[in-house]
Amino acid sequence: MVRRASLGHRDDMAEGDGKSVLVTGASSGIGAATVAMLAADGWRVFAGMHSAADAGGAYDPGVVAVHLDVTSEESIAAGVERVREETGGRLDAVVNNAGIPGAGPVETLSLDTFRGVIETNLIGTFAVTKACLPMLRASAGRVVIVSSLGGRVAFPYASAYHASKFGVEGLAESLRAEVRPLDVDVVVIEPASMATAIWEKGRDSLAESRATMTPEQLEVYGSGVDTFDERLKSAEDSEDPREVASAIREALSAKSPNERYPVGRGARTLATLRPLLPDALYDRIAARVAGG
Repeated sequence: MVRRASLGHRDDMAEGDGKSVLVTGASSGIGAATVAMLAADGWRVFAGMHSAADAGGAYDPGVVAVHLDVTSEESIAAGVERVREETGGRLDAVVNNAGIPGAGPVETLSLDTFRGVIETNLIGTFAVTKACLPMLRASAGRVVIVSSLGGRVAFPYASAYHASKFGVEGLAESLRAEVRPLDVDVVVIEPASMATAIWEKGRDSLAESRATMTPEQLEVYGSGVDTFDERLKSAEDSEDPREVASAIREALSAKSPNERYPVGRGARTLATLRPLLPDALYDRIAARVAGG
């Protein structure tokens, strides 16, 4: 929850000067840290919340909680319309952060789980950005998309998540070429492991997939899934999500932002090395990392 937090510090480069920004997935983790940091910098922050109950809370000055479910066209339209009404039609940036995990072998992962991850992480990013673009064109604003290191490299047992994040990377590249002539910047943030609730949710998803396995599937995948679960558990104590919030702040305040911001231990190295490695070698490395 984003409640009376005081993260980050004010400086001349990061001053929002009353500019407005919409942040999705703002109730916890990276989204909550971003909302607090930008509000402290003087931005007028519209904090998109999936839960109406969360959106009804009390927040720091400069933060307006908005009920915004990125999987609902009606919710997106209502949330963006509220931003339009409260700002007089000016939006300077959108930070697409809302996302969920989905884990399990492809053979046992349910279609509903796979669809849900794509719907939230990829289609939700598309839908929110699409709804905000008229205001962002008018302000020569900025689109920030929180992708993942998992949008550049993929590991076993996380196909839904990787598919959504690889898709987000492609969406960003295409959109960047479309709106650059309109003075709208598109920036992708690529975090490595951060200490957020997504890992616990990922373990829950993995457990659901494991519970549906037949005895044969357990024999084939059980050991690898158990090892991957340990990897997810260890990731719960990863790096501070405020590092990602700082990268988002930099992407919003820079006069000429980078196209991508890798964040966290190993993010830049892995993203750089992946295109240079033969697929067969990378697959062996990924299998070892995941315990396969």
